[in-house]
Formats: sequence, C-alpha cells, structure tokens
Amino acid sequence: MAHRPLRAIGALSLTTALVVAGGVVSAQSPSAGAVPTLSASCAKDQLALKNPGRLTLSTDNPAYSPWWGGDPAIQYPNEPAGGDGWELGDPYSGEGYEGAVAYAVAAALGFAPEEVDWVANAVFEQAFAPGPKPFDFHLAQISIKPERAQAVDFSAPYFDSRQALIAMTGTPITKVTTIAGLKDFKLGAGAFTTASQLIEDVIKPTAEMQVFNSNADAIQPLQNGTVDGLILDVQSALYMRDAQLENYDTPDPEAVVVGQFDAAAQENQMGIVLEKGSALTACVNEAIGIVRASGQLQQIYDQWISTGQEIPTFQ
Repeated sequence: MAHRPLRAIGALSLTTALVVAGGVVSAQSPSAGAVPTLSASCAKDQLALKNPGRLTLSTDNPAYSPWWGGDPAIQYPNEPAGGDGWELGDPYSGEGYEGAVAYAVAAALGFAPEEVDWVANAVFEQAFAPGPKPFDFHLAQISIKPERAQAVDFSAPYFDSRQALIAMTGTPITKVTTIAGLKDFKLGAGAFTTASQLIEDVIKPTAEMQVFNSNADAIQPLQNGTVDGLILDVQSALYMRDAQLENYDTPDPEAVVVGQFDAAAQENQMGIVLEKGSALTACVNEAIGIVRASGQLQQIYDQWISTGQEIPTFQ
C-alpha cells in the first residue's frame, strides 16, 4: 500500500531546531578520495553464507516507513510466490532507507537483487539476543550498544539517529521545552530500545515508564491517555503522526512531534547486526565503506529520510 507523505511541521518556539529531521547528514557524507574496492577475501565466492551462493537478510515485521517501503501485495523479484506475510512494507521492494541500504550493501558484496532472500523477525530484541541467527545480516534501526555487542557483531554505523517525543495535540506535555519539564509526565517507549534507555537514564521520570512490544502497540495508549507521550526515533515519530494517527492532514492534527533530544542526551548510531564472530562482519564493513564513499549512502538518505522539517530540541 502507498504510504501517506510526511507533513511539514509548523514554526515552533523552542530555542534550537534542526532542519534535517533527526539524522546526522555528515555521518553519511562521501569520504574524500577514491572509492575503495573489496579485498580478495571478501570476493563473493569466498563468503561464508547461511545459504551458499545467496544472501539471507532480515528485518522486523511489520516493516515501517520510512525505513522500509513497497507493497506486500506486490510480487517483487525473488519474493516467494503467494506472499510471505510482510506487513506495511515489503523488504523485497528495496524501498525505504534501510531497504535501499540493504540492497546497496548486497550489491557492493556482489549480489544481484534476485540473489537476496529475506526472513522476518517478529520480536525486536531477538535479533541481538545470544545464539545462532537465521540470517547473514539484519537491519531494523538497532542501535550499537556495548551490552548488545556482547552477543552479536555490529557493522560500522550506517545511520545516526535522534530520539523524539510525540504526543496528542492540545495536551499539557506539548508545551514542554526542557528535559526537566518531562519528568512528571507518563512516558512510553518500545521495550529494549534506545528510547526506553533514554527515559530511564536521561529523563528519569517520576512516574513508571510504560513499555510496549512495538510502536503499533503504543498508539492506543497514547490516544486514550494511558501515556502522555511516546519516545521513539524521529523518523518513526513522523510516520506515526502522519500515517498511523487519524486526521494527519487537517489544520488541527491529532498528534504533534513535540521535540527531539540532542546528541549529548543519547548515543544512537545504527549498525547492521551479524552473528557473534561472523566471518562476514569485516566484509560488510568494507561494503558499507564502498556505499558511503561512492556517495550512494547520502543519496539514499536524501531520498528516504531528509524532509526539511524543523524539529525543536529539548533544552
């Protein structure tokens, strides 16, 4: 299904605003000099794969915009006949920021789209839990954290993100301009996410945080006031406001992205997840280097993430 376009945020009165919606463009910028090439040990026929000759990739299901795109009802190249259970987006489309990054990295490793298979992950934290993995690598907005890196390998970062607060229009929390001002509100976030860690470590609210298995599970509690606001990455907050909540395109929208948190309040670089000790990790890093140095990573960012929207920063 086609996703509704993101709607621009109106002028807001906080002190600081970022024109780019939550991402750090400099992290995506091409490196100076010639584009690197893969080392001989990373040649396609040298790679240790779950399925020899094919690249098995993974993300979470549902697959949310703007990270993933496409229509689950469409039969994309190499997609299993009869559908495969993807919801909202379809990784086989190669659309969305992470979808495009995944296929760009695959291409840098020598794989055509028809040589890529996808497996769905139903539980967010399972992707970085200890133990064998059914995939060669996995992308699902997973932040690189030392405690997670004890159980899995992470690639070099492919995106720097920021967390944001979304709330229902007209509620008291929408007037807050500082981190300290958020302490007395009921906040929610996804379980085992960077957002939940930010609530615990930075905001330190007086009320107990509510945790949810997915962003979709948090929508009803936000609407009925069980929580005053949700913390999630900026891009997901914009999608929730513009595509998942009603009246997104009216003069009085149902929800508003109240503000975002600056880099001093968080460390949120996203990395590709691989099995602990994977022989592929170094080669995936080389492939990311190629995609970045060629300018392709910046192009993907410009197409799927950069919106020109101003989002205020909590002080």
